[in-house]
Amino acid sequence: MELDLPLDMRGIAASWLNQRRRGRRTVSWYAPWSRDEDPLPPSTLGRLPAIKRMRLLRLIGLDGAGHGPWLAQAAGTAARLGRHRLARTLMLAWLDGQYPTPEDATVARALLEIERNRLKSVLQWRREWPSGVIHLEDMPAWLVPPAIRLLRQMGRKGPIHLLSGGHLLKPGRWSWYVPAGGWQPTKVEVSQQLNRDDLKMEQIAPVDA
Repeated sequence: MELDLPLDMRGIAASWLNQRRRGRRTVSWYAPWSRDEDPLPPSTLGRLPAIKRMRLLRLIGLDGAGHGPWLAQAAGTAARLGRHRLARTLMLAWLDGQYPTPEDATVARALLEIERNRLKSVLQWRREWPSGVIHLEDMPAWLVPPAIRLLRQMGRKGPIHLLSGGHLLKPGRWSWYVPAGGWQPTKVEVSQQLNRDDLKMEQIAPVDA
């Protein structure tokens, strides 16, 4: 039976947990936040040892946070970029309290640097028009979760309506609706309007075969 999971840290974790319980299964990845499903309900974590459960929850909580151990941050970035094999490797290293291979660590740090450099332009005040609508159409959807967190760190407390570029698995123009004080969207709408940044996304972040 095939698993439908979001291509982010939640989906990577859900895939691993399903494999632990039921053996290896084929995964069909979909664009995160494009569906209202919870890929990682609390019941799926019950059989994990307490320490690993706590580390996994912290790992997911640090996705896009912009702070915390670099290994945890890099796992989330790799997952959102479509590098699910690397994300899984980094996740397992984190859960075991180990360090990844030098090769994996080098790639992971490079992905984090890409993310940080792209997010610098979020600070431009010209991106907001009219009031409350943030324009990030030049950014692919995988950058939006850390962008929302960055906006919160900058002191923005109210609800946010954010427009972004598309995702590798769902091109188009994305509209994100985030409630006051939160960073997870309550609604995401996608219009099938392809833009150049969707093509950049495919070049930067091919999904692992």
